[in-house]
Amino acid sequence: MKDYKIFINITKEVLDSVKPGDLVKVNDWKKPLKVIAVSDNYFVMARKLFGEWEYSVCEKKPWGGIRYNAMIGGKFHIGTDGWVFGSPTWIDFDCEGYDFDNLEASQAYINSFELSEDNRDHSFISPRNAVPIASIYIKSN
Repeated sequence: MKDYKIFINITKEVLDSVKPGDLVKVNDWKKPLKVIAVSDNYFVMARKLFGEWEYSVCEKKPWGGIRYNAMIGGKFHIGTDGWVFGSPTWIDFDCEGYDFDNLEASQAYINSFELSEDNRDHSFISPRNAVPIASIYIKSN
């Protein structure tokens, strides 16, 4: 845990302090993910594992519901996006699947979470696999 700042009182200010290049571990993660892109209310972190991207999106707004699967009202959550066949953002950048090496596409991807729900390209965190953040470990570069 050398050089990691540990937070158990998760606030918007703590999540706003995360910036591209930071290494982040959440809850009981053993390996960190690298923050790739940040928007006002979200950030995406990823790492390549056996040629495939492992990623997670963090919502920097507390969830307004009561309870749904593992999601808990008033908590901040992380998870993958809710696109069944992958986000259309990557198609716009001629990427074959998710490609977090492409920083421009990654920024467009995270910005798609900021779009209104009326927009067909609106992204959201999947409630099927989202989990609340109980603790977060941030290592700034």
